[in-house]
Amino acid sequence: MKWFSKILTAIAAVNMILAPVAQAAANWTEKEKAQLAQYRDFLEPMGYTLYVDKESKKAQVFDKTTKKLAMEIPFGEEKQLRKFSPKSINKMMLDEMVRIKNASKASLSHTVRNLPTESAMFFVAMGAVVAGQLITNYSQNPVAMQQHIQHQLSPMGVFGFFTFMYSQGLTSNLLSTYIKNPKFHHMIPYLGMTVGAFLQTYLSSVASDPNVKACAKVMMGGKVSQKDTAAGVEEDPCGKAYEYLVIHKKIWEYAPGIASMLISSGAAALGQALLTKVVLRVTGVDIAVWLTPGTMQVKGLRLLIVKGLQISAFVALDMWFNRHVTFAWKNIFDGADFHDMNRDMVNHVNTLKTAKWNGSTDNLKHEMKHFHQKMMDWRMINMAEVYEAHHNWSEALKSLTSMFNSSYSFYNDFVNEIRNARFNESQVQPLLRTAPLNGVTPLDMAEGREDLYLTHPQFIEGMQLDTVAEAAIKAEALMKSDKTKYLYPAEKKAINGIIAKLSTGDRDQIGKGLLELNNNMRIAAQNVSSSQNYFRVMNEIRSYMGSPDPSLEVGRGFGQAYEKAPSTAETLAGTSYYRQVGLFKTPKITDFLVMQMICGPDVEANGKVVKTPKIAGAHTGFPSVFLPPTLANQNDEFDPCFGIKADAPVERIYNWPVRAASGKKYTGFVEYLVHEARDNAVGSKEESAFPAWWTAKTESQMQKAFGEFSKSYDEIVVKMVRKMYNNERSSFNRGPMANGIINAVFQEERVYLALLQEMLQPSAKFDLKFENLLKNAPTHAALKAVEGEFFALNNLLKKIEVRTIEGREVIQSPLENYQLEEQVTKIQTALAGVSTLLGVGDATEGAVVALNQQQRDIAVQALEQLQSLAQEVMMYGSMANAVSWDKIRNIKRLNAEQGQFQNEIQAKIAQMRGMAMPGKN
Repeated sequence: MKWFSKILTAIAAVNMILAPVAQAAANWTEKEKAQLAQYRDFLEPMGYTLYVDKESKKAQVFDKTTKKLAMEIPFGEEKQLRKFSPKSINKMMLDEMVRIKNASKASLSHTVRNLPTESAMFFVAMGAVVAGQLITNYSQNPVAMQQHIQHQLSPMGVFGFFTFMYSQGLTSNLLSTYIKNPKFHHMIPYLGMTVGAFLQTYLSSVASDPNVKACAKVMMGGKVSQKDTAAGVEEDPCGKAYEYLVIHKKIWEYAPGIASMLISSGAAALGQALLTKVVLRVTGVDIAVWLTPGTMQVKGLRLLIVKGLQISAFVALDMWFNRHVTFAWKNIFDGADFHDMNRDMVNHVNTLKTAKWNGSTDNLKHEMKHFHQKMMDWRMINMAEVYEAHHNWSEALKSLTSMFNSSYSFYNDFVNEIRNARFNESQVQPLLRTAPLNGVTPLDMAEGREDLYLTHPQFIEGMQLDTVAEAAIKAEALMKSDKTKYLYPAEKKAINGIIAKLSTGDRDQIGKGLLELNNNMRIAAQNVSSSQNYFRVMNEIRSYMGSPDPSLEVGRGFGQAYEKAPSTAETLAGTSYYRQVGLFKTPKITDFLVMQMICGPDVEANGKVVKTPKIAGAHTGFPSVFLPPTLANQNDEFDPCFGIKADAPVERIYNWPVRAASGKKYTGFVEYLVHEARDNAVGSKEESAFPAWWTAKTESQMQKAFGEFSKSYDEIVVKMVRKMYNNERSSFNRGPMANGIINAVFQEERVYLALLQEMLQPSAKFDLKFENLLKNAPTHAALKAVEGEFFALNNLLKKIEVRTIEGREVIQSPLENYQLEEQVTKIQTALAGVSTLLGVGDATEGAVVALNQQQRDIAVQALEQLQSLAQEVMMYGSMANAVSWDKIRNIKRLNAEQGQFQNEIQAKIAQMRGMAMPGKN
């Protein structure tokens, strides 16, 4: 780039020399003429001619070869040029920095001071937008209000809003400083919101690259440290950041979002310019006077309402514009990009064919991977509305079904232990035991035997006693070392008392010693009057035993062991639950489930187990929470279940004095359940009644709930089916790929089949035109068999039909998920046959061609991407069945499927604002 710098220097010099004498060009001095000749001589070797047009007062630079004008430089008046002297520029920069600093300081002060008020206003404004969405399009996101409330109450939500308010305030202040024309003042708040929304949404994504952060650090005068280098920062972080943001086009991923926000700003500002004077006179003044009995200034409330309406308008418009702008943007730019991919892929193959496939295949492999990703993005953007809605529904229904699954597993095992205790089925009765050694590491326990915590607690306890015995010996030696030299006498006495209990070998005494150790450590950590080493000595003694957390309450150890044993912990993993039930805190899911056995809905009295989620103390959204039912005796009712504030620690669940309607008294709710849980659920000594009871009392409610869900979800599947089989091209589409999902699937499939056919039946010259893919089917028998299986998969999807029943479009689908899985297996079998013919499969015989390593690499990649494509098509059918209770009766299988869907769909949604500019990546 040095030549470019020289040209600019020369032009600037010419301008400076010519400007002062522009009016007297004919009277140039010999020195000035010599300088002009010098600049001409400088430009001549580079292929440019300098010509001075004295009458027009400008210098012109022409290309010597083409004779075309390359650049014009107007003469500058001396008075104007002196405004741009180094001293003047420096003063201007200092003045602007002061103005920016003042604007930033004012924005920060205002944001901090008014954060609570404006947060409330923002909460209401956004809530109004969400409420409008739920009214006009409930099926798109039934949990929108729930998500809105959760986000606004989260720390990240508050910080994000702070970033939004500060950046939009700073931008608005600066724009107000520079934009003097009052005609444009109504644009300022919306442009500020655009900057604020951009930073709130994208700042973390941009700053995630370590070189971007390091570049900012360097520009502020810092240096790249060894820690930065270890984190992946380059010697030139700004150059690497430029490569990340510009060369690799990361910054262009945000282009559709920025365009959408700018359009929203313009539309909102135009609407305000036309309507605000009338609307805000009514809403701002009349409503303010109506609401306030003189205690609040009308002006203040009017301002609050104005800002609220501005934010609501901006957000609502951006939500509407974003999908349309993104769709148009992707169709224009990504669509056109497929032409370049087509050309490059054909050129790469033919280059390799010319070299008899002995050249590097890196470019072709990269092009194939890039094409596959682009095609997935292409289908996603053409079905973005469906993907978003399915993700929202799946998120909520996964929470519902995972709690159903977890509850059944724990309840079933708990009831079995109730029967064990009631009917004395085993000598080991966990619900009637304490767990004083909970958290102590068993001595020499082999890895992979963690299930013994639940199945053989006495065996584990023996190994834990061995650990404690060794720890007591180590502790006695520690007390004789220099580490305890400066302990206070009372502290030594306390520690020696704990060691004495640990040395007894008695489980209950050891449990009391461990409890005392934990309590003393907590007090020492908070007490500044303790000696320096008191906490450290106790922590070292505790570390000898692992992480002891003794449970001296009857029955609590069962839940703790249940969460430790891998076989049972798996059934609880990932399940969301409330951290309080009635008066009691429930930090563990097993604590929550025990209290639900006491306080849950009574399904035998028509209690509802499927309810709306409780957020900030209120139930909101659609029924997506499963509340496990009570097992308590029908005649018993417990006041602690109706407590408003959870101030009772979790230990109280297991030692709370309980009086049953039968007149019997129990210590803790577990002991109560052992003796009083309803017989209808527990059953007799001969047979457990729980599975049948659970099915009869809870599944009917789940089936009914899913039936209601499907009414709204049908709208999403109707859109999905129509988009899948859409045969019309968008007017924005500038590429060869179809907007219809299934057509695009077969276009991608035929690209890979064409590459495989080139391996099986080499042509003189590889030729492939993306726009003709649907017209050119494979000719090789094995490849035709693969496509036949893809056709069969498509025929299964066609069973998902849109019907009109009682004036409402509904989905009727006899399709089962297992049918899709079986068909994908058939596709994999057909692909395995192709791999055998190519000699790249598991079979050692059957190859009909001899491929070198480069050809094998391309063939394997094409086969793998065909398998991935089949999985994607299968997902469409599974999405249609996502809220059909009959088809997802196997809850465990559902959760596995939903987890896979979530990973795939979330990855796609994360790319929705993405964009590729024309040309290579």
